[in-house]
Amino acid sequence: MARNITQHLENFKRDGLTIFENQLDVTVLDQWRSIFKKELEQNKNNPPKGNRHDTYQLIEKYPNIALSFVSNPEVLDFLELLTGPFVSLEAMAFAATYPTTQEEAIKGVGWHRDMWASIGRTNDYLPPNAVNVLNYFPDINPEIGAFRFIPGSHRKSIFVDAEMKRQPHPEEQLTYPKSGDTLFVHSGLLHSGTGNHSGEIRYFVSRFYAKCWYPRREQTDIPAIQSFIGEAESKRDRRLMRLFGKDDLLLSRAGRSGTHPEAEIWQKWIEEDRQYKSAID
Repeated sequence: MARNITQHLENFKRDGLTIFENQLDVTVLDQWRSIFKKELEQNKNNPPKGNRHDTYQLIEKYPNIALSFVSNPEVLDFLELLTGPFVSLEAMAFAATYPTTQEEAIKGVGWHRDMWASIGRTNDYLPPNAVNVLNYFPDINPEIGAFRFIPGSHRKSIFVDAEMKRQPHPEEQLTYPKSGDTLFVHSGLLHSGTGNHSGEIRYFVSRFYAKCWYPRREQTDIPAIQSFIGEAESKRDRRLMRLFGKDDLLLSRAGRSGTHPEAEIWQKWIEEDRQYKSAID
């Protein structure tokens, strides 16, 4: 069934979050489960500090799976609607949250906004400087731990002080994504995980995309990424070149900002990139 992208865009602008249900197919889900199993085996003699373990630089370790994942066309299409043709991968990681007792799980709330959030200047919608694209494994339920968020907090002066950071919030909403669902989270959205007392490990994979002029944690000077950029250049694919920071049009386009409504000029540039690529397709 085709997605209602207009509705997803409205949801994102209103709530700071939208979910593409069943966005990942069975093959991709199995690939990630295999990676989780392999990482768990490799780290069995190196237990995590606390109940969470984060793994970065996945492209270097699993280049074929990871590069295909971060360059998913449906994801990039939607991100370009949110931030314009400036989408770049800032970092990719997965987190394993180990089960605890129910008493300990209550302490698993931790309200935060993501990097480069801009909050408190207006209640109007502002396009995100970054978007966190999340996938959870396995299906989330109350025992595994809900994804918590405060709808609309990306466009409101709502802040959580230190005393309340670990507490449920009166305006929170809980959501329980299934394996295969893809969450798009505005960097200004106040959100939190929940403690896991299910008896099994909870995983999420994060693809953190930011505008291409921001610094990145992802190491791009590795053979897999340099080969990816080279192939994108040979195919005249500006979008995939930009994914890892190569954008020869950035300054010239920045100089034309303000000449048209932002969403309108974004679409013009996106179409220019498509035409440039299609010239040799």
